[in-house]
Amino acid sequence: MSGGAFELRRVEKNYGELSVLAGASARFEAGRAHVLMGPSGAGKTTVLRLLAGLETPDAGEVVRPADARLAMTFQDDRLLDNLTATANVRLPHARLRGADLEAFLARERAALVAVGLPVDSRPVRDLSGGQRRRVAILRCVLADADALLFDEPLKGMDEKTVAQVMDYVTPLLAGKTVLWVTHDPREKDLLPDPVLWTVRDGLIFPA
Repeated sequence: MSGGAFELRRVEKNYGELSVLAGASARFEAGRAHVLMGPSGAGKTTVLRLLAGLETPDAGEVVRPADARLAMTFQDDRLLDNLTATANVRLPHARLRGADLEAFLARERAALVAVGLPVDSRPVRDLSGGQRRRVAILRCVLADADALLFDEPLKGMDEKTVAQVMDYVTPLLAGKTVLWVTHDPREKDLLPDPVLWTVRDGLIFPA
């Protein structure tokens, strides 16, 4: 596991005339779950994208561990619609061969069953929105990564499905750096001993 923290140091981020972050600073310790909450449009997704290296700050500094391996679940599922669920989950593992591939395929099939997904040949374009969401989550948590970033991962799921998904996912988060964005305060209770943060008014501070 990567031992370094993720940090924002006096970060400013603007989109045209819209100021999203205005001198935001936060240190996200490694090996912990961090839940970022705040109103819609406060900049939670922007924080994740900055930490993932998908955005650059207009001012300030973003610090990522040099050896960190990241995986991310986006607000949109970003699946390859013509591929099956198993093929989508397997995308980060294209280099696996032989016994390693067979071991992952067995783990992948077990994961699909555990979260209530079909193991068959239908393309993901034929799955429901909630099923597609679960495929995106599994692709993230089964990736060979030590930092996992989740942007509203449970949206569109009913309580029963959320419980089923989290029963499988939660043990996989142990010892990893988890950054979990949500607008639903109930989700903080789904994660193991999370550090709570609020994103509001261009800043990030402990909740």
